[in-house]
Amino acid sequence: MKQNLGLTLIVLSLVAVILFLILVIQGQESEKLGDGEPAVTEESSEPKPDQKNGLEDYALGEVVGVEDESNSPTFPISLQYHNYPTTHTYFLIEQGPTNLYAGPGSEETILREANTGEKLNYVETVSIKAGPERTTHWYHVTWEADGQTFFGFVESSKVTKRVFQFGQMEEAIKRAEEYASIGRLTYINNYQNLKGYAPLYHGGTIDADQNRRSQSAPGYADPNKTDEFVYLGDGTLIRYYYSKDDLAKIEVVSTGERYYVPKKYIPLGEEIIELNKVIAIDRTNQNEVVYEKINDNWTVVSITLATTGTTNKYALPTPLGYYYGIEKRDQFQYYEDGTTTIQGYA
Repeated sequence: MKQNLGLTLIVLSLVAVILFLILVIQGQESEKLGDGEPAVTEESSEPKPDQKNGLEDYALGEVVGVEDESNSPTFPISLQYHNYPTTHTYFLIEQGPTNLYAGPGSEETILREANTGEKLNYVETVSIKAGPERTTHWYHVTWEADGQTFFGFVESSKVTKRVFQFGQMEEAIKRAEEYASIGRLTYINNYQNLKGYAPLYHGGTIDADQNRRSQSAPGYADPNKTDEFVYLGDGTLIRYYYSKDDLAKIEVVSTGERYYVPKKYIPLGEEIIELNKVIAIDRTNQNEVVYEKINDNWTVVSITLATTGTTNKYALPTPLGYYYGIEKRDQFQYYEDGTTTIQGYA
């Protein structure tokens, strides 16, 4: 249960109407090209005295190029929570210790060793000539120690790059807002299975999509075929259509898929009237952005790191999807693995 610490920390920040947008983003976003034809500037074909035309013109260890790979949100930024500042691109030391150098090259002075789990903020990318037809890339990075900011370089192969993929998050917010504007937006409600356990799926507790039975509701694609269904987890954001007998027709916001769900799992009296706070979580990059609608504009109010759940005997993975923030507490306690002894709280 300790591995779910990131989720419990997220819930603490909920105020009023909040949605959890939990996303898996594969790879990095492509840069969008601007409209219109690119401007063309004609230059003389004669090389300038100091101009270098190819890699062969550089000496070994010489800087070939410098690039800024940072990214920024298109939504305005007004940070209200900034106890843990981080750049929008940063690096994780996954297999330390890793040397940090005074310059971009292994011949430079070693400033110190960075340990496993340490995160480094990004400044720029420096490429140097490492062979007749080869370059190596070094990241110019910063870190904090004793209240001071230090600068150094780390070889790109020694770290894992992580990015805040604002474009994906902002598209998710727009999708949720579109559903909210249509109306009848609500959620699946089966916290701690208080509405009753969902049926077993072919005798088991995990469906064909690896969704879990506990704290879920069954979603039937065909109400006449009750042996086939998916588990829809507690808090799953849905749009309610209508009820027939004991079933309600709903649409899952994150996927657009439609199901029939027993009415007892849907709090029809708690429709979301206004969407004004969203937490977006990137499960791949392990980071989180909090958005709030201020003066009718979605605004970034917090940028921080996250720790999502894993899969093992005493842990549960953080599920994908759009979720309603059902509960807020000052503390969420968790057990010591394999026991019912409270080990700590978030």
